[in-house]
Amino acid sequence: MYCNKKRTYHWLASNNPVPMTPKPTIHQQKVILCVWWTTAGIVHYELLPSGRTITAKIYSAQLDRVSVALHQKQAALASRKVLVFHQDNARPRPAKITRETLARLQWVILPLPPYSPDFAPSNYHLFLALDNHMRNRQFRNREDLENELKLAIDLKITSYEPHDNLL
Repeated sequence: MYCNKKRTYHWLASNNPVPMTPKPTIHQQKVILCVWWTTAGIVHYELLPSGRTITAKIYSAQLDRVSVALHQKQAALASRKVLVFHQDNARPRPAKITRETLARLQWVILPLPPYSPDFAPSNYHLFLALDNHMRNRQFRNREDLENELKLAIDLKITSYEPHDNLL
């Protein structure tokens, strides 16, 4: 969201007034962030245009861009005989065009356990670090948001190595 304020609890004496915090509006400006990463860090990310959602066609095109980025950033990993890919089972993932793209890229899909409430435990680390970095920041427009996101990724706040000074 463009406005990323967190509501917090306050301990107050009985005679202190409650601080006023405006309620967030129902229709805040939002963008969808698509992120692909390995244990070495983020390989590729994209912000979808406003009002767009992930379709099988968009997802397949993104997988092609991820493959190119993977070859550029982590050539040793990309050149392995078998590359195991982990994804959730959201609607665009099992579509025919997506399966064809993954077959063309020769990526092996890591199967998900049935009825798993947590499709990728690494999401917790990635998005928690990103949330901590973006906390209480407001962005006037999409460009400000993109610049801050690029800064966060350049600082490697989302890699698996601890960065106490950034979190």
